[in-house]
Amino acid sequence: MLEQEYDFYLADTDAGKSIHYNLRYQVYCLREKFEDSSRYPNSLEQDEYDDASAHFIVRSRVTGAWLGAMRLIVGPVQKLPVSRISSVDLENFAGINRTKVAEASRLCTLLPPTQDSHPASNTPRGPQADRAASCHHNSHALQMSWITVGLIRAVRQYSLAHEIIHCLFLISDPLARILRRLGMEIEPVGSPCLHRGWRRPYMHNFKTGYQAMRARSPELYKSFCRPTAYARFSELEDSSEALPLAACGGERRPVSLWSNPKEKNHKPKDHGDRDERIEAPFLISPAAAWRF
Repeated sequence: MLEQEYDFYLADTDAGKSIHYNLRYQVYCLREKFEDSSRYPNSLEQDEYDDASAHFIVRSRVTGAWLGAMRLIVGPVQKLPVSRISSVDLENFAGINRTKVAEASRLCTLLPPTQDSHPASNTPRGPQADRAASCHHNSHALQMSWITVGLIRAVRQYSLAHEIIHCLFLISDPLARILRRLGMEIEPVGSPCLHRGWRRPYMHNFKTGYQAMRARSPELYKSFCRPTAYARFSELEDSSEALPLAACGGERRPVSLWSNPKEKNHKPKDHGDRDERIEAPFLISPAAAWRF
């Protein structure tokens, strides 16, 4: 599912970061109203942590639309936003290099609406319409689940390549249980706090935190172990052409990306190719996910 439906990028250029920031603007400012949109007249939501962050974005292979983003902030534990927002117990970091820890944040998805997403209030709804709405909701939750998994896989590979072992998440307890059910080992390291709902700081070990996944979700574990979880945005083919700024309202143009930039003769799989299918062992609701 991950390889067939989505491309994951490290946004290592100004154009790639603009897509990332605009996705955040559309979700955090316009849709969820978490941030004041008037502070971002250029429609790019940014803050003081972005200079110390690696930015990731997700693109649909089917439509070319930009669907999601996440950033990885790197720095000392006490300088990360999770330490400012919540109470992190530093005793949990015994034996850990506290000067080089990451925090995953600003997870957001921007899935395209359907006709059934916003029915007219005066339109009577019958059982068939209710079933269609339910299927639409489950479809969005399934897409969000795979996008979230793919982003975590991407930040994990990036972190291990840069010798970053431990990562913090400020998430709800229900979302933490979902990740554990998936097989991702994640432990609380502080008290709950009220931040866009009740959240708690959790810590994850990128190197050893997937042993349970091997037994609970073996096919997904194989996907996590593959050598390439993302490509650099700067390595998009035909970068001299106009970039597909679908998230910014631009033209949705298909852009090819080698699944491994070092293998220039290896093209992305056609959707007629059958890759091994991985059943999603969980569903992440939009309300749970985009409040990272």
